[in-house]
Amino acid sequence: MKRIGILFAALLAASTAIAHEKAPEGVPLDEKSDKIVRQALPVCGEMKLSRAELQQKLPAGLTGFIVRAESPRHNCDGQFLLVTAPSGATYVGLPWFLAGSEGTTIEEKIQSFTWKNMQTNFTPVVERKHNRDGLFPVMLNQITELGKLPIPAVVDPEGKIVFMGSFSAPSTDSSSGRAQAFQTFLASAPAKGPAKGDVTIVEFSDFQCPSCKYSSGYADAVLAKHAGRVRYVRYDLPLMQAHPWAFAAAAAGRAIYRQKPDAFWEFKKQIYANQDTLNSFTIDDFARSFAQDNELNLTKYDADVASAEIREEILKGIGTAFANQVRSTPTYMVNGVYVDPGADGKALEAYVAGLLK
Repeated sequence: MKRIGILFAALLAASTAIAHEKAPEGVPLDEKSDKIVRQALPVCGEMKLSRAELQQKLPAGLTGFIVRAESPRHNCDGQFLLVTAPSGATYVGLPWFLAGSEGTTIEEKIQSFTWKNMQTNFTPVVERKHNRDGLFPVMLNQITELGKLPIPAVVDPEGKIVFMGSFSAPSTDSSSGRAQAFQTFLASAPAKGPAKGDVTIVEFSDFQCPSCKYSSGYADAVLAKHAGRVRYVRYDLPLMQAHPWAFAAAAAGRAIYRQKPDAFWEFKKQIYANQDTLNSFTIDDFARSFAQDNELNLTKYDADVASAEIREEILKGIGTAFANQVRSTPTYMVNGVYVDPGADGKALEAYVAGLLK
């Protein structure tokens, strides 16, 4: 899997902030914490969870500890924090510790942190109105050459720590809440299969990602086995800093899908078949030639590719994915649950088959 480059530096900084802590030594999680963490992380075969105390001080009202996930599947390994708020809401992930960041305001501290760790400009917008846990909502607007990439988050009033995304209420079903968060974007994303299938597979993918190319047939194999019962949605998650032509390919794919949905799936195959030879200078001509060969209205195609609507839709979709802890491409979500596909997609097939029994 390809780690998400656009925020990987910041996540690495967050990991580094807890790396000096005493590593978990096999102390098991209590039943409640184990359930919370497993709901947040991908379903991944045999995964062992253990905990260690966090020596860093969290803001008033928040408690937490380090969680370490270990699995034979390297993609499922990781170290995170489980943080609990006064309301009982929880957060599993890697927050940004802003200690040492320059600035007097929250906005200045976030800008200092992101520039130092990512060499990227952000214009955060903080809503100075406490939520039920005393935190401020903040929109982390990353400035890209294509426009603002908005990532919802929360921050403590003193500007010590930023939690990308939000805390989950104790009574919230994480899978249904996650599916709802993506619903707006799934409605317009390329999809095939029944509109109301028993199972919906969402594949967060990048056209320039080698791992995405390798796994591009996983969902097709599941669809073939369970025709009429499974819906597949391809969710564009172009890693713009690491993959310079991925966004252009995603925009072209959306323009093609708007006119001829069936042609999009051939476009997807052709992009991956030619992935090694495509580049930032050739992708536009390649995609437009495909549109012409498939008898699309080129005037409409050109307008859609250049439209602010498609561009903003993809950017907002990326931000929503980051806020919901999608950390790599490809990532698979099945009925709101993240699922590790396993070797050659076998674990994904088995998980779906289990749901359909």
